[in-house]
Amino acid sequence: MKKQYSVLTHEANFTPPDLGSLLPVDEFDTAEEAIACLKSTIDKQLIASLNEGKTPKEAYDQFSLYGEVPIIRGEPRVYIQPYEYAKQRAMILASNIEIAKMYVKHFDSKQKDD
Repeated sequence: MKKQYSVLTHEANFTPPDLGSLLPVDEFDTAEEAIACLKSTIDKQLIASLNEGKTPKEAYDQFSLYGEVPIIRGEPRVYIQPYEYAKQRAMILASNIEIAKMYVKHFDSKQKDD
């Protein structure tokens, strides 16, 4: 049985996407699941860039220029602006990565003291 929503990606440099440039990610029964997939697809790309040492702006630029941009296809129609989401998330994810690095550094120093 066909699911109600499909998440597909297209390369950012192909605008607007043509049918031949769309790659399937997954299919879902609910809009909420499709939205979660779209956000996760963007987050993974941003985290990879941030882990390479890019700034939030550089991570966003990498995504917006060369990333795999997800879209949702299905009825009733659901739309999340992927570029706006990526811009906001780059800052949030960068902050979380920095906090995690500080925690690891602190934890490692405590291990050495014991």
